[in-house]
Amino acid sequence: MLALNQGCPKILLLLLVLSFVLCHHLPARAQVACPPGMIPYGTGANQSVCGADPGYQSPSIPAPQPQAPPVKWASRWGAVATDGHRGTLGVASDMSSQSSAEKQAMKDCKDKGGEQCVLDVSYGNSCVAMIVGDRGYSVKTGRTTEEAIGFAAKSCSASGDNCRRVYYTNCSLAIRTQ
Repeated sequence: MLALNQGCPKILLLLLVLSFVLCHHLPARAQVACPPGMIPYGTGANQSVCGADPGYQSPSIPAPQPQAPPVKWASRWGAVATDGHRGTLGVASDMSSQSSAEKQAMKDCKDKGGEQCVLDVSYGNSCVAMIVGDRGYSVKTGRTTEEAIGFAAKSCSASGDNCRRVYYTNCSLAIRTQ
């Protein structure tokens, strides 16, 4: 038993020295999970904050694809002029401005023999329809030819006329310039 006691102080002393070395000379570090491109930093043993890693090279990001230029549209205009006394119809379509369409329709009406031409309607980026009845006519516009015919027929019927004959239709729709 005496031999065991003589070796105990040496073992205890060795354990004490190892404990001291491990506890005091190796500072404890908290493990911080930082995202790619970041490293933990702080003061002393407290390194619980992430910051930029100056040596980090981010993965190459593909260059953005060039975008197509924006679509541009140019308005187109049409107009209808009539001389009801002579039964003359003047029209214009696919004109670049409302005023040029109106002037062209009036000129067309007069060139066809109209003496008292009146502008019935001008329309932009849409369609027109003229329906003739027993006692008169109706001219209306719409987004499509069918819609314009429907509006003209409804207007003509509301006046009590028998409106069954589609006399004229046309569309002046915007054109893509880019």
